[in-house]
Amino acid sequence: MAVVGKLISSPRGATYYWVERHADADAPCIVFTHGIAVNHHAFDKQVPYFGRDYTVLTWDIPLHGRSRAYQDFSYAHAAEELEAILQRERLSRVILVGVGIGGYVCQEYTAQHPEKVQAFIGVGVMPFGDQYYSAAEMRQMRRVPMSVKRLPEHLLHTSLARARGQSSYGYHNALAMIEQMPKREIVQVFRDTFEDRFTRREAIDFTCPVLLIVGALDYEGKFAEYCRKWSEQSGYPMHVISAAAHNANADNFDEFNDVVGKFLRRKVLR
Repeated sequence: MAVVGKLISSPRGATYYWVERHADADAPCIVFTHGIAVNHHAFDKQVPYFGRDYTVLTWDIPLHGRSRAYQDFSYAHAAEELEAILQRERLSRVILVGVGIGGYVCQEYTAQHPEKVQAFIGVGVMPFGDQYYSAAEMRQMRRVPMSVKRLPEHLLHTSLARARGQSSYGYHNALAMIEQMPKREIVQVFRDTFEDRFTRREAIDFTCPVLLIVGALDYEGKFAEYCRKWSEQSGYPMHVISAAAHNANADNFDEFNDVVGKFLRRKVLR
């Protein structure tokens, strides 16, 4: 039976989420946070797998999926919406899994509520913190929305989907979500998310276990490059998922689920 979506409201708009409770009320909770221009269905291959041992929460972050009627986006506001969801569901501690810009939301949430985060898993995620980027690189990232705006809608949809999925499932999973958004909304998403990217200038000091993951075929911008740099400078372990692009969790879900499951059994369920 499909889980019915719920919502929380703020003056900025409604944010939709889905939660599957484990029979054990004390089971840890995993929050899956998707990347740009997709939605909670990016984790369709994770929900049943991790639902065996965890309570699983997915959501459409502001400007995405069913949460698209949203004003004044920022990562801080997105983190506030997530905290409102967790309070509504009485979930006091969570494992955060974020893909792409979803990893920015997870980092911001950790900055606001470090005591509530049991572990962080970043998938194709770039770190907060100016020390990782040159001024030229930051200027280049701020120009990305203009590049997106130049593409015709069909080419925009297919190129974004191909960057996220190289397997048949990964590509079609991404395309089905991306095609729900007209070009003007995708351009707005890129503009709003990239404009807020450098608001928090310091790196996040994680006090919980961290795992960084990249797809071996992730050529989306420089996510993989900066994820590797983050691992090298911080000492956080990084795992490369074979035969996977940016949405490694969908492109090679068997390997992804196995890697994450083993990490959490060592670090959270022990």
